[in-house]
Order: sequence, then structure tokens, then C-alpha cells
Amino acid sequence: MSTNAAPATEKGPKRLRPYQLSIAIGIGMGTFTLLSGIVPNFTGWHSTSDIHREVFGGIPSALKVAFYTVMPVMLVWGSFRFADRIRNWERGAPDRRRTTAKNAKRRLADYRAGVYMRTLLRDGAAGLMHSMIYFGFLVLLGVTTTLEIDHQLPESLKFLHGGVYQSYAFIGDLGGLVFTVGVLWAIVRRYIQQPYRIRIKTKAEHGIILGILLGLGLSGFAAEMFRIAASTAAGKDMGFEVWSFVGYPLAQTVDGLSLGALENWHQAMWITHVLTFIAFLAILPITMLRHIFTSPLNMYLRDRDRPKGAMKPMPNLMETELETFGAATMYGKRSWSRAASSPQVFTAPTFIGRGPSTSVRMRATSCTPAVSTGQGHLSITVASYTSPTMAPPRRRTACCPGGTTTTQDMATSTAVPSPTSHAVLRRSSW
Repeated sequence: MSTNAAPATEKGPKRLRPYQLSIAIGIGMGTFTLLSGIVPNFTGWHSTSDIHREVFGGIPSALKVAFYTVMPVMLVWGSFRFADRIRNWERGAPDRRRTTAKNAKRRLADYRAGVYMRTLLRDGAAGLMHSMIYFGFLVLLGVTTTLEIDHQLPESLKFLHGGVYQSYAFIGDLGGLVFTVGVLWAIVRRYIQQPYRIRIKTKAEHGIILGILLGLGLSGFAAEMFRIAASTAAGKDMGFEVWSFVGYPLAQTVDGLSLGALENWHQAMWITHVLTFIAFLAILPITMLRHIFTSPLNMYLRDRDRPKGAMKPMPNLMETELETFGAATMYGKRSWSRAASSPQVFTAPTFIGRGPSTSVRMRATSCTPAVSTGQGHLSITVASYTSPTMAPPRRRTACCPGGTTTTQDMATSTAVPSPTSHAVLRRSSW
């Protein structure tokens, strides 16, 4: 009887998976936000300068507690939603997209192009509009973060006072103005001017996003306006706020109200601003707003080893079972980077032949080069869904110029004559 035990299989070190990194970032941001609300209650550090902004000035303690309770929860929730999407991408096949010394410089240049939206800038109006919204929002985010950092520092290290604060106030109002004008411009383009390429793509979520962004900008200026007006009514000299070139003039328009009314309006506008930002955090990971993060990342990871538009090598179709090309297995055939770069729509490879398990089969009999040259029929597999359930669309319509137009049923693959004939491949009913 042998006493030699089989050698145990050695496992490599566990690596942090991308979706786990998303969760870790969210938990870290949520923890920092929570601690930033707790620590000042113990330190009691306050600025002694007359030219500064009191954080949460005029805001009751109950609202402060609610703020520092809800914000960490939303940040962590958003990280889990992003993690779900990343796990969906990880269902794809492995792909070699490592950053090396050879491609690092090029990838960083591509990432900068994505962040700076250079592709959008090719269209002057669209590029400028998106840049105003994007960079204006980044300025507002930086202004808010800077104020919170100064709030956590001891008196000797605080820096937002005097001339520094006045410059800070000017930059904040400038960023808010650029952001708000950019959002208004986007609303006009999408719902008033309505260029064709925008009109055909407009969805309900676009209106929700633009409404939340507009509310974020307007409520911020309104809260600033009533804050300055309430401080002035309380007898404080707010002349240094003249550098807030939007909020200060607006405050002059309401200086006739009583102190109590101004304080109530300030609290109401502050609550509106916070609720709007919470709504923004809620829609960020589940709507097209997530392209703020995914688009630069896609440009960073894009593959340049193959010429643009070149297809990857395909197996010998005479020796391959066509069932493997069905849309039900297509997601596993795509690489994770392809899944990440086109999370909404993808098209399966085109091949010659017919397969009983293909999810969509469209026979084009009079408008394909294959038929014209006597080489046979063309059958293509189309998949335009990537949800975890992989539920296929029910119908597709294929229209060929000068030829037969058919609609294919997903369940039966039965051709149904269609009365139209246009050179498009379009969605029918779902």
C-alpha cells in the first residue's frame, strides 16, 4: 500500500478583481465622508478670520446628521452598482490588454484624449457644450472638496480665508455659471433645435439627467444667494463676497426680506441642492452618465495591434459546428474589453451558412454579392443585448434595396413579408 500522498496543487496569489476595486473605492469614499462629519464635533476647529465661509452656516444639526448619514450610503450603493456592471464585463473571454513600458505613453495620451473629449470637439457646438458641462462640474466638485478639506484642518493650517477665499469664491461661481449655461445649451439643442441625429436618439432618461443637472446648478446659486442675504440681514459685513459675482448680486435682490424668511429660504434651497445631488448619485451608475468614467477607460484600453476595422481570425467554418455561433453563447465569445467598450449593442460575426440554433437568421436572397456571383446565400447572426438574463429580442426586420424585405421572428425564425423596402437594418417590435 503506497503511503505517498498526491502533491497538493499550488494556487497562485489571489488578485484584487476589478469589481472588488470598485467596491473598495466606494467604501473608502463613504468612510471618509462619514468621518468628515464626525471628527469636527470632537476637534471644534473653526477659522478665526472674518473673511471666510462657515461650513453648514445656518443649517440645523438634524440636517447635518442626515447629510452625513445619507451621503456615505449613496456612495457605497453607487460603487456596488458599478461593480455589477464590471462583473458583467468580466463574463467576456480573456483579452490581453496589459499596460507595458511599450504602450504606456500611447495609452496615457489616449486617456487624456478621452478626458478632454477631443473626439467631441471635432463638432464645435457639441464639443463646447459637453466641455462646459464636464469641466464646470469638475470645478464645482473640486470647490466642494476643498471646502471640506479646509473644514477638517486645525486653525493654524486653514487656508480658505482672506484673499485665498475670495479667489476660491470667484472660481466657484465661474465654474457654476459655465456648468449651468452648458446644461441650458444642451436642453435647447435636444428639445428646441432638435438636430436629426439627436432627435432620433432622445430618450426619457436624457430629460431626467438634464433636469437633475440644471437643478444642481440653479439650487447651488439659490442657496448661495440666500446665505449671503441672511448673513447681511444678521448684521455681518459681507462685502468680501463681492467676488461671488453671481451669488452676491442675486443676494441684493432679496435684501428686503426679514431675517427669519431669509434663513428659511436658505435652508430650503440647501435641502433642495442636497436632494438634487443625491438624485445625481442615484442615476450616475445606472444611466448613460456612467460614460463619464467608461469612455476615457475605453480609450485607454483600446487595441491598436490590429488595423482599425480588421476582424479577428475566424475558424474554418467547414469544420466548425455553427451552433457555437448562436447569440446565446456570444457573450462568452466576446472579450471583456469588447463588452466594456460597447455595453449596449453589439453585432455577432457574419458567416456563410445556416445553423439551427442561431438566435436570429436573415436570408438575403437578392441584394448580396454572394448571390449575385452565384456563391450561395448569406445568413447572419445578430445579437443586440448584453443583459445578464440574455433575453433575446423577439423580431428583426431586414430590408434590402431592390430585393426581398423580410421580418424574422426570434422564436420560430419564420420569414414574414414586410411592405417596406429600404437600405437599413432596423429594430422592429421587441
